[in-house]
Amino acid sequence: MIKGLFVLNISKSDRYKFYLIIVFIFSFLSSDASASNDVSNPFTVSSSTYVLSTSYLHLLLTILGALVILCGVIVFFAYKLKRVNQELTERNKQVEEMNSSLQKTNNELAHQRDVISREYYESDKFFKILLQSANDGVSFYDSDWNLKFSNSAFYSLIGYDRDSYHLEDPSIFIHPDDRDYQKNRLEALKSHGFHESDLRLRHKDGHYIMLSTRSVTIKNETGELMGALTVSRDITKMKQALEDLVKANYEAEMSNRLKSSFLANISHEIRTPLNSVVGFSNLLLSNDLTREVKEEYIEHINHNSEKLLQIIGDIIDLSRLESSQIEITYEEASVNDIASEVFDEAKQLIKRNEKPVILNIKNQLGDNSDLVFTDKIWLKRVLSHLMDNAVKFTLDGAIEFSYYKENSDLIFRIKDTGIGINKENLGRIFEEFRQEVDGHHRPFEGLGIGLTLAKEVVERMGGKINVQSEKGVGSEFSFSIPYRPAGSTRSKLRSMIADQAAAPINWSARKCLLVDDNKDVLIYLNRILLDTGITVLTARSGAEAVQIISSTPDIDAVLLDMQMPEMNGIEATREIKKIRKDLPIIAQTAFIFEDDKDIILEAGCDACLIKPIRKEHLLTVMSSFIH
Repeated sequence: MIKGLFVLNISKSDRYKFYLIIVFIFSFLSSDASASNDVSNPFTVSSSTYVLSTSYLHLLLTILGALVILCGVIVFFAYKLKRVNQELTERNKQVEEMNSSLQKTNNELAHQRDVISREYYESDKFFKILLQSANDGVSFYDSDWNLKFSNSAFYSLIGYDRDSYHLEDPSIFIHPDDRDYQKNRLEALKSHGFHESDLRLRHKDGHYIMLSTRSVTIKNETGELMGALTVSRDITKMKQALEDLVKANYEAEMSNRLKSSFLANISHEIRTPLNSVVGFSNLLLSNDLTREVKEEYIEHINHNSEKLLQIIGDIIDLSRLESSQIEITYEEASVNDIASEVFDEAKQLIKRNEKPVILNIKNQLGDNSDLVFTDKIWLKRVLSHLMDNAVKFTLDGAIEFSYYKENSDLIFRIKDTGIGINKENLGRIFEEFRQEVDGHHRPFEGLGIGLTLAKEVVERMGGKINVQSEKGVGSEFSFSIPYRPAGSTRSKLRSMIADQAAAPINWSARKCLLVDDNKDVLIYLNRILLDTGITVLTARSGAEAVQIISSTPDIDAVLLDMQMPEMNGIEATREIKKIRKDLPIIAQTAFIFEDDKDIILEAGCDACLIKPIRKEHLLTVMSSFIH
């Protein structure tokens, strides 16, 4: 019990009280023991003084001994208690340090928890923003293939919002030809874990868009299937661009093949008439030729020369067509005169080819309504192309050429009983370089650009061209252009032209200067002007022409070539106009584009002749300046 009390953490005053109580108890016990000994011991009565002294001494010794023992015990336990208190103090200190460290750790854990929570929140928010910001549609389906998550793009791809989309059955958006998409995707995901395919979906506006979709299965840590993730990308524009690229590539390849065929045709078409020109020109050198034979050779040369000019003109016109440089120039012209010229040329072609073809013309306009404002050159070119085709593809039978006014349009029709055209080829005969039969085995000549030019010119005139044909029966080409009447002065105009043509030309009192670096051209022009009696001066360069003009003030006209070395025709014109501003300058050039003509006229030339120069044309133009 004493050991247990010392272990208690009691104060020092309480311990002293405890010590006195122990001493009192021991004293009481010792006195009781002495009293008992006096009663039982018979010798205590006779010698009481001695016994009392002995008892007190014994009691005192006992008390002293007890005190010594007690003090020893107290000292021992006091030391022990001090050690225990020190250990408890150290333990308390350690506990306090541990509590402090634990508190610090708790604070750090709380801080880390806040940081992790914030990072998790920000990360979750970040990925949500990423998903919502993506242009691709992202959707997640559970293991039962029910839609559980989708971003905004998933709906906006087809023009819906989340609420309106879920009011509809998803299957109604799928194109009828893609109805097996869901089934194929499910089978692919179960067997391979992924699925890729294009899918057409109906947009809210009614049109279909093309999506590129990729689906993959999603599993948890234990490998259990959670669902599938699908990413959809709108590739409508990409698909259209690819189709356009494939189409453009195909058209480019077709164009290259057609141009290759065109070049081969050019070689054939040019060399064939050139062979006749060169051949008959050499035959004319023979001395034993009769007049009739010479005229026949000359007729062959003229015909093939015209054919060469037409081929070259078609090639140039094609170039102008591709560069959008065909311009329509309206002037007063007689439809009857144009039609008559085309009709006469067709008769000559039929006669030359010795074909049993009857050619008819039906004029339903009359003399008082055939004067119109039109581009007579291009109109004649269109009619000539159509008439030449009719003659070329009609082996026998008849060709009918008719024209008339219908409402506010002028209608032209050329109908033949030729070989006709297959119906599947009617849609492409107006394409350039196109012929129904291509290659070296084609039975008919031609470059395949006549109808292309005709269609382009008619459309630029504000009209439309059509074709009807049946293989083995014949064809009918017709086109319409706006009817623009120019009055009813045709008879007067014709008589004026006839009077001018009948009057003989006498320019013996006039003088002109021919300027060209080509000797053959100078000889040709000089021979044309010889019959007019005009005095002809010649120059081989622009500088020489300027010098002659400076020294010869009585020159009445200058016929000037535009392409010459050192000083070209444009530069020479400007210099001549500085010397004599009123001197008429007639340009002769092989450049036929409108821009070239404009440049020539802007430089100061008064007129422009396109090579090859015909006698009638040259004299007509010069008559405008020399009277």
